[in-house]
Amino acid sequence: MNIETRVYQLLSGSSDLIQLLENLRLEPFEDGENGIWKHEIPPLFCKKEHAPFLRISPIFESDGSYFDDAARSEEQRVLISFWCHTDTQAYQIKRCIDHVLKSNEFTHYTANENPRYRDTDIDLLMNNRKYRFFDWKNNEEE
Repeated sequence: MNIETRVYQLLSGSSDLIQLLENLRLEPFEDGENGIWKHEIPPLFCKKEHAPFLRISPIFESDGSYFDDAARSEEQRVLISFWCHTDTQAYQIKRCIDHVLKSNEFTHYTANENPRYRDTDIDLLMNNRKYRFFDWKNNEEE
């Protein structure tokens, strides 16, 4: 399974995260949207009133952990960007995302990057979190 799909399913399936986003949002989404998207946020929903909302983007996939000249795992990395109004909201959302992903064998990582900044295009606080996952292959996949 692609990492963005795996992360989307985990985050969308978290009633704690969905409830938190709904409680922080000034205007609810219509049409059953939950505020979590893969690859891009539809322009209709990319509005300050709809914050917080999240975007999931794959950023790396490569074989790893070789045994007998064959890759036994694939390292997958994902960037989760989310927009919110305040530092307090950013902290709450970050903790909830961390809980969901870390309890599903994801590791948070970052290196010399700016985790939060004001996105002047939409006047919201933009947050970036990177996670990695090792997808271990079993013998049936060969």
